[in-house]
Amino acid sequence: MIGAIDGMEDQFLAFLKSARGIAVIILFFGGSIFVHELGHFLAAKWRGLRVEKFSIGFGPRLFGWRGKGGTDYRISLLPLGGYVSIPELAEMEMIEGKTQMRPNYGDSDKKISYLDRIIVFAAGAFFNVLFAFALAVLLWGVKSSSSEGIDSNVIGYVAKTIETERGKSVTSPAMEAGLREGDRIVAIDGEETPTFDKIITALALGSARTEDGRALATITVERDGSTRDVQVFPCLAAQNPKSGDFMRVIGISPVSNFKIAPKIGMPAYEAGARYGDKWTAITTTKRDADNSEVKSTTPLYSLPQLSDILEENGDNPVEISYERNGVAGVIKVEPIVVAATSEVATLKFTESGQARTLTMIATPEDLEEDAEKAPRDTLRIFAGVPNDSDFAELLVPGSTVDGISFDGGAIKNVKTPKEFSELFGSESAGTFSLFLTKPDGGGANAILTNAVPGLVPEHKMPLLGVHLLSQERLVRKSPWSQFYNALSLTFRSIAVLFNPHSDIGISHLNGIFSIGDTYYEISADIRSVFALTLLININLAILNLLPIPVLDGGHILLATIRKLRRRPISQNTIGYVQTAFFLLFVFFMGYVLVRDFSRVRGSRELAAEAQIQNFAYAPEFLTQAKYPVATDPTAAEDFDEESAAGTASANE
Repeated sequence: MIGAIDGMEDQFLAFLKSARGIAVIILFFGGSIFVHELGHFLAAKWRGLRVEKFSIGFGPRLFGWRGKGGTDYRISLLPLGGYVSIPELAEMEMIEGKTQMRPNYGDSDKKISYLDRIIVFAAGAFFNVLFAFALAVLLWGVKSSSSEGIDSNVIGYVAKTIETERGKSVTSPAMEAGLREGDRIVAIDGEETPTFDKIITALALGSARTEDGRALATITVERDGSTRDVQVFPCLAAQNPKSGDFMRVIGISPVSNFKIAPKIGMPAYEAGARYGDKWTAITTTKRDADNSEVKSTTPLYSLPQLSDILEENGDNPVEISYERNGVAGVIKVEPIVVAATSEVATLKFTESGQARTLTMIATPEDLEEDAEKAPRDTLRIFAGVPNDSDFAELLVPGSTVDGISFDGGAIKNVKTPKEFSELFGSESAGTFSLFLTKPDGGGANAILTNAVPGLVPEHKMPLLGVHLLSQERLVRKSPWSQFYNALSLTFRSIAVLFNPHSDIGISHLNGIFSIGDTYYEISADIRSVFALTLLININLAILNLLPIPVLDGGHILLATIRKLRRRPISQNTIGYVQTAFFLLFVFFMGYVLVRDFSRVRGSRELAAEAQIQNFAYAPEFLTQAKYPVATDPTAAEDFDEESAAGTASANE
């Protein structure tokens, strides 16, 4: 009975999350379109024009009502935008359907001024701008989410390698260029980068290239009080396994405020670490050729950096320099070494000359079960293959491996990587048939020829038993700065779309599926919802003012041509132009939506990978959870300043 109640609670919570996400999409994304069309509507009413239709969406009418003035307020089938039908201003039968208010255009031209046209056509964008600024004011009031790392331009970690796409890794460009933790990036390609989000944006939207076509970024770095220019050659890393979205990256992440919370009973706590300590450096000891001890002290900038240092140091003791209540101290910690990752079964095969590696791990049958305690007796695909593989649609992350056959032999039920190794580890290369159940419940059968089985044993790593305190903080960003940043990002994004040297193209444009998916994911954080809606409204304003027929900017262009000609443009001419561009618009939106649908499918795969990520960790590693985290800031009251100072002096 209790289990049934728990299940009902889970379903209810899932429903609430779905309802909240859908409500946010309707309210904020649908609201942005409504605000745009409301601008046209109110401007038309103000200028004394007749409005035949006020539609959210295009195509056939789903439902609506007719107002006192004869306006048909409707929701239409295709949720690709919206329109306000004002026959006195523009003939748009291809988009809006036949009008019931067809005016006498000869008389209409005498009554409707050029100013009327400009005001009505520009009003939609103007209302989006007003809405965006109102959201910026709201964000200023409730404050924006941020972190010390994002608001800094200091490198906290330089990755050794970057996975450019599934199964493909390269040495990180930052490592190759000699960038280090602690470097301050003050500019990229001459553009100042005061914060880490601007660093990421400058790299992603960069278009500089070498003579042989390689992506190039000139990074101005401040190190040890001096400034230097470093040439870095970004690589393209896949952001989505299905859509083919690639972005320039160099393999860096921001600095962390290294305030820690130790786990009670783990080595750091037992050595004297306490809640709120700020770790500043780590000292390791090695022996040289003469067997003399050589100490090496490294400032700490991020948790990944600390993990790399510990892994290289093994189970040897380390000294941690820290600050507590403004007093410096040193503790000596002996790490414990535990199995960090579980065993992984591999199948290596070659496809069209490309080396591929399929990885499989053991998980519970139900992925919702406890990663630490649940029996791991179901073999699943952990990481799929690159998107350009013929098997990309079959070898989907999270798929259950129901059976494996080698060289046409009997189908064997394999539950764990160890069983896989025992059954096939001694076999030479051959044909493996995998019988799968995909995450969506569909079945699949993948036949891998000339495949070589393998087993990656569990990986051990040293642990100190700490985690960083939350880096999130709330900051007030002026409405003007928020507005300017969104405006600048929109203009830069549009510019790189048409830059032949850029790696950002039309295929990177997000459509309604991705926008809705993003709204759904962030629906619990109203600040993120405000920030995304602000950016969307700036995008709507700028894009609609582009001088392209069908868009508001195109109408303004035609009105301006009419004004300069001092006589009306033939309605047939307008009709042909509008029809041609509408067809191009439909083709373009179709292309964006197809890519966008692939992007959402890829996001689902990434979510499946994230769901099974915990089971890649060994149960021994996850048992850290049983150690309670020290949460009492007053623990620092036990700190002996004199003793700490003496310890610090003794270790200098």
